[in-house]
Amino acid sequence: MSPHAPLPEDPLAVLRERLRDLHLHAGEPSSRALARQTGAMSHSTAHGVIRCVSLPRWGNLELVVEALQGDVTEFKALWIAAHDLRSQRGRPLDPETGPTARTEDAQGPASDPPHELYRPVDGADAEGHSGAVWSVAFHPDGRILASGGGDGTVRLWDTVTGRPWREPLLGHTGAVVAVAFHPDGDLVASGGSDKTVRLWTTDGLRPVGEPLHGHAGTVWSVAFHPNGHVLASGGIDGTVRLWDITTGRPLRGPLIDHDGAGWALAFDLDGHLLANGGDDGMVRLWNTTSGQPVSEPLAGHSGAVVTVAFHPDGHVLASGGDDETVRLWDPASGRATADPFVGHIGPVRSVAFHPGADLVASAGDDGLVRLWQLDSGKQVGRPLDGHTGPVRAIAFHPHGHLLATAGADRKVRLWESTQPPDHQVLYRRIDNLHARLRGSRS
Repeated sequence: MSPHAPLPEDPLAVLRERLRDLHLHAGEPSSRALARQTGAMSHSTAHGVIRCVSLPRWGNLELVVEALQGDVTEFKALWIAAHDLRSQRGRPLDPETGPTARTEDAQGPASDPPHELYRPVDGADAEGHSGAVWSVAFHPDGRILASGGGDGTVRLWDTVTGRPWREPLLGHTGAVVAVAFHPDGDLVASGGSDKTVRLWTTDGLRPVGEPLHGHAGTVWSVAFHPNGHVLASGGIDGTVRLWDITTGRPLRGPLIDHDGAGWALAFDLDGHLLANGGDDGMVRLWNTTSGQPVSEPLAGHSGAVVTVAFHPDGHVLASGGDDETVRLWDPASGRATADPFVGHIGPVRSVAFHPGADLVASAGDDGLVRLWQLDSGKQVGRPLDGHTGPVRAIAFHPHGHLLATAGADRKVRLWESTQPPDHQVLYRRIDNLHARLRGSRS
């Protein structure tokens, strides 16, 4: 089925039937076998996708279709049609521009064409992973970009040339779903579907100690504490674990408070708070000293929260998830600071704050990256549409002039800013940080 072909009257039923046919043609592999093939989901998730009683997440469906060697384009067209029927939006596919063009009508009538805030860096598309790319992170000085892929490798890229920076890091026996740099840049952490967390040196590209074992399922997120002594990891087993990176031992028992997977992690500026999003649609804030929740969970999402990020100032927390929204929270009050940002069609996979402008970026299964103004919640510029599948991860360069994206199309892309930096925003940010530092010492 072409993505521009007429849509069936009951696309979910057709989707279910096509999945059954594809499953039969592939020899009816078990859900456990499919989970192993995809390298990024539990057997129960794979079972739910194959049964297709309700509309699955597009990313999971795509992985299963790829594992069964089906036509991803056909299934994406059916999924979009079923999604529209479920959400009662009733927006037909545009015969000229295809499914992603429909996302713009959420912004109201068109006036002047939106400008570009970021444009592709010529020749900087990094192709090296042989599987979907699940995560990206910039080195603190911005000279290196790390990526983790479904091929089980961590790869490092030169952000100036877009070429590989030394050899890939090998050791994981499954998909690498999460990567993060140590605050001083000497280490990179990775987590994956082999249930382990690993540490590597960035100078000699050597593993540091033994893999960290403790999670009972895929490790979906890793984050270093700002002091550099502690690493947090979150897994599909619903736990968050804190590790002493010097000894490789857990600091305490796991933090368990989610009904389902604990997908996303982020420390605030001072490292006093750890935010965690999970399958239950809640964002929880933990005191990193006591290991106890600091407030009631932040409730608002109607589906799994798969990404969280703190604003560089620490006064705003962003979250995104399966309900297709980006939400902003005040960590101090535990309340939303704005109405949800709506525009993506499909789950929001990643959010990131610009380091020097009041912007937040989001990426999703619709294959687009969107930029939003924090004060108004309006989209700024045209969505970035260079990927040919779901965008799994985004990260801003420490200076903000580059944006890295990664996706299911196995590519890592670099985008360069078209706007001069707003130095006044940077100066205000520095003043605020100095004021906070003086207050913490008094």
